[in-house]
Amino acid sequence: MARIELINNGILFKEEEHEYWLGDKQLFGITQAIQRQVAGQEYDNCPEYLIKRAGEYGLGVHKSIERLINEFEHDGTVEVEDFRKLTKGMNIESCEYNVSDMEHWSSNIDLVTRLSDTEFGLCDIKTYSNAKLTKSQLTKARYQLSIYAYLFELQNKGAIVKELTVIHICNKIKKDGTINHVAELVPIDRIPGDICKALLDATLKGEQFQNPYELPKEVSGKVKRIIKLIQAKKEAEEELNIIKKDIFETMIFLDVNNWRGEGISITRTSDTTRSSFDLASFKKAFPDLPYENYIKTSNVAGSLKIMTM
Repeated sequence: MARIELINNGILFKEEEHEYWLGDKQLFGITQAIQRQVAGQEYDNCPEYLIKRAGEYGLGVHKSIERLINEFEHDGTVEVEDFRKLTKGMNIESCEYNVSDMEHWSSNIDLVTRLSDTEFGLCDIKTYSNAKLTKSQLTKARYQLSIYAYLFELQNKGAIVKELTVIHICNKIKKDGTINHVAELVPIDRIPGDICKALLDATLKGEQFQNPYELPKEVSGKVKRIIKLIQAKKEAEEELNIIKKDIFETMIFLDVNNWRGEGISITRTSDTTRSSFDLASFKKAFPDLPYENYIKTSNVAGSLKIMTM
């Protein structure tokens, strides 16, 4: 496939107002939609001045990094040097790259990296003070980068987003005078495009998005117990299989088929073969036969499947 070059969609981004314009039509940014839909109470107990201060710090870091990429200007800050080291092996295609559905939504991607002629990586720079991203921060980043990927592929036909990454950098002085230094790359799992579209559509309709990755309280309270039980079951099954193997080999050695003990019966079965009807081969060999007339259909009750991550 031919090399894909990124499309300039013509969206005007007014930086001071943080507005996106398609001609005379203003488009929505995705940040507020994500904040409202999946992290609405994140800053409820945080003073406004701290939120403002964190925003100003983040904007400053973003600007310094943008100058490094576009103008090769290193301002000497720890954050920019950390960024340079973290992205040293990346093939940076664009920074502040705008993506849009050209109808409702538009946003700038901090960093686009090229992986091949058709494959790309998307990165978002975060300047959180905490050493590791919180669950809420990870949730927001996951939706943000996944929606970016959805819009990116919508805009650049044939392009494939293979990697999503948070570039987490921070270098702040704490109250006790020590330095809060963070420099890490955090891989992000992509959310399918249909779920991203559902979040955006719910926002446009003024509805609450039902996040499929968020457990109800009555379920989340049982998660630790479920994981513990599954692990115990797995360990018990592994131990039981080892014991059964030892007993089976002993019965073969002693040439016995049955043992009975108090509250237990042990039976050894010999090797055998099993026959089954190969419907696929039958249909292929006799395509004109009315085989549907001989297929029995029965109802199967629904069940629950739980997998630990």
